[in-house]
Amino acid sequence: MSLLGALTPLGKVAGVRRIWLKSTLAYTLAGALSSTLVGAALGSIGAWLQRGQQRWPVLLVIALLAFCLAAREWGWLKFPIPQRKRQTEKVWAHEFGFVGASALWGFHIGLTFATWINYGGAWALAGVCVAFADPLYGGTLMLTYWLGRTLPVWLAPMLNWSGPDSSQLTADISAVSWLYHRLAGFGLVWSGVVVAWLAFEGLSGN
Repeated sequence: MSLLGALTPLGKVAGVRRIWLKSTLAYTLAGALSSTLVGAALGSIGAWLQRGQQRWPVLLVIALLAFCLAAREWGWLKFPIPQRKRQTEKVWAHEFGFVGASALWGFHIGLTFATWINYGGAWALAGVCVAFADPLYGGTLMLTYWLGRTLPVWLAPMLNWSGPDSSQLTADISAVSWLYHRLAGFGLVWSGVVVAWLAFEGLSGN
């Protein structure tokens, strides 16, 4: 189920803009809740795993993971990433109405690892949450990631990204998916550099 394709047309038809606003808001808030919970859980797992241990070795592993994922995004390496190969349920729109279904879609996708993962950055972020071993930091990081994922839904109607047939929007996104992967790779390299720097800072401080 393409949430961008489903919600965008609603935002462009005057008679249903209120439904679009409610649906998009429900989608955003529900996903914010689930992503925050996931981040906090990852931070708690990190705190449990690292009791009495130094952090810099874990940070180095996360930096290496980020670089490997960047190479994957650029096509230099080929390896599968763990993911659950399923989408959200379309039938929720018929069972719960569009606003209710949007909340369920948001919560489901906000779990991050419960659906398809198109870009490897999600696993790098999960590693950072574990490495920093702080539920508050983990929750904030995954919440920020989720809010970034919702931006296309909010901006699409204003940017006229889709017509009444949302399949055109999906085709437009697929046509430039290579660009998204390249940009994701640059983001992963930057994240890897920052994490590696923090690791060496911790090492030099010992």
